[in-house]
Order: sequence, then C-alpha cells, then structure tokens
Amino acid sequence: MEKETNIILRVSPSDKKIIQDKANEAGASVSEYARKMLLSGSIIKIEGDEKKILNGIANNLNQLTRHANSTGIIPVEVAATLRELIEKIRYAYRKR
Repeated sequence: MEKETNIILRVSPSDKKIIQDKANEAGASVSEYARKMLLSGSIIKIEGDEKKILNGIANNLNQLTRHANSTGIIPVEVAATLRELIEKIRYAYRKR
C-alpha cells in the first residue's frame, strides 16, 4: 500500500537516538518502526490512587538506589525491599 500522508512528530535529540536504536534492533526503518508502534503499541494509563502508590514506590526505589550508590553495598534488607517493590510493580502491570 502506498503511503500518501505524513505525520510530523517533534522529539528531543536523545529521544530520536533512542528511537533510531530501537528501530535498528528491530531490523526496521524508523518510519516502519514508528508506524508499527503507533498502530499496535499500547500505553498504560495510571490515575488516582494507583498513581500515588506507584509514585511512592518510585520514591522508595530512588532512595534505595542512592543509598546503594553512596555506600557501594546493598544490605540484605535493601535487597528484600527491592524485590518487594519489583513484585508490586509487576502486579500493577498484570492488572491491565
């Protein structure tokens, strides 16, 4: 099928590089990749209480990451908390 129209999309230089890299990994041109993602990709919309919960989890992850980076070690309780947070995030996405 011949393509007859254009969609103009503005992105930052870093986003453009990421999109180009993903297209290359998929073995497609940027145009092909974008077309397939726009037509069959999905976006998970999170609102209300779920958004507050995920923001709290993200905040906890950031604090744990800062702690691990500043000390160079990951204590057992931090690793356990990370696993727990990852499971909560997985559960949130499974509900969709």
